[in-house]
Amino acid sequence: MAAAGLAAACAVVILQPAIDVWLRADYSTGVAETREIRLEDGSIAFLGADSAIEVAYDASRRRVRLLSGQAYFEVQKDSVRPFHVEAGSVDTVDLGTAFDVRRRPDGVSVAVNEGSVAVTSPIASQALVTPLVAGDWVRVAWSGTVRRGNDAPELAGGWRSGMLAVKDEAITDVIDEIGRHYRGKIIIASGDLGEKRVTGVYDLNKPIDAVHAVAQALGARARQVSPWLIIVSSS
Repeated sequence: MAAAGLAAACAVVILQPAIDVWLRADYSTGVAETREIRLEDGSIAFLGADSAIEVAYDASRRRVRLLSGQAYFEVQKDSVRPFHVEAGSVDTVDLGTAFDVRRRPDGVSVAVNEGSVAVTSPIASQALVTPLVAGDWVRVAWSGTVRRGNDAPELAGGWRSGMLAVKDEAITDVIDEIGRHYRGKIIIASGDLGEKRVTGVYDLNKPIDAVHAVAQALGARARQVSPWLIIVSSS
């Protein structure tokens, strides 16, 4: 009985973050599920797989909290009520645009397809002073480190088509994205392997094939140990 009680307590600790997200979310998706949501002001939120948002509109502003995963927004202009997307301590304010926000294991990323956004965070450096315009992206790490860059605008939210296009991305981030479309666990066994970078296009509708393709691109190996576990390791 003591062992059973301990196991139950451990399960609660492990699942508590997911339970908190579920209780707070106004809209959510499961593994391998995406969803298009029309918000009350006519703005559209495209929710990625295994993602959740909380929506709070009032007379002075429109606020969406990205609780987990990823979402792409097409925002209706409203000069009276700015549109905010909060992900942890990172706040993205729409300046008339379409943009993508993602919570990563190490921070938050924002990429702009159309228009411009202002990104702010109390933990980040002055690199966020200049607004982002079409094609711009920024990544704010929980440590406060900021990286900025520019790619083809259509890469922002490109996952909505079911295809994940990445350019010079860390394997850890790519596997994290693919993992939200796989009904199991993907483990990177080699620590240094996760920091290596890859460029490519991967089919999120076939996550197992996608993992193999990512591994093959770096000469690594992906082994499906069971229907619910894939291990990626150096060859």
